[in-house]
Amino acid sequence: MTRLSNCVNRPRTIAEARLARPRTNLYLESRIDEDLGVLPGEVRRVKHVMSSALTVVSPDTSVDDAMSLMAAMNVPVIVVFEGTSLVGMLTDRDLALRGRSGGTPRVSTVADLMRDHVPYCQEDDLLTDAQALMRVAEMDWMPVLDRTGRLAGIVSIYVPPV
Repeated sequence: MTRLSNCVNRPRTIAEARLARPRTNLYLESRIDEDLGVLPGEVRRVKHVMSSALTVVSPDTSVDDAMSLMAAMNVPVIVVFEGTSLVGMLTDRDLALRGRSGGTPRVSTVADLMRDHVPYCQEDDLLTDAQALMRVAEMDWMPVLDRTGRLAGIVSIYVPPV
């Protein structure tokens, strides 16, 4: 039982871990780097692991068109842009949850089903910071913007080792 209670009290973010271990973060940092496949002294940025092959739709796109586009392109996530601004994201999980609930007739466009207020990162951000943000937001995918605010790619919580 003590083993289970220890798992529950583990920190979920880097910031929470630093609060729990104020004296030294050496073990925690090396453990995170080890999980990411980072060598000592090496810094990985989001631009090193992001995918620049992505699918973008407008909020006015129908859900059926979005589903067929995801199937045709074999992608699990669609980024929703209106003009030049990021307005949301639609994942295969969102569509699956819609299917389980029976899908109400009023849900006809991507805007009705997408996640809005999606967190994003910059391509020059540290990978560890981006993954910590994704864990806090409970997201598997996050859009990546360049310094001018244009969509540069998408990063997954499941980063393959180099």
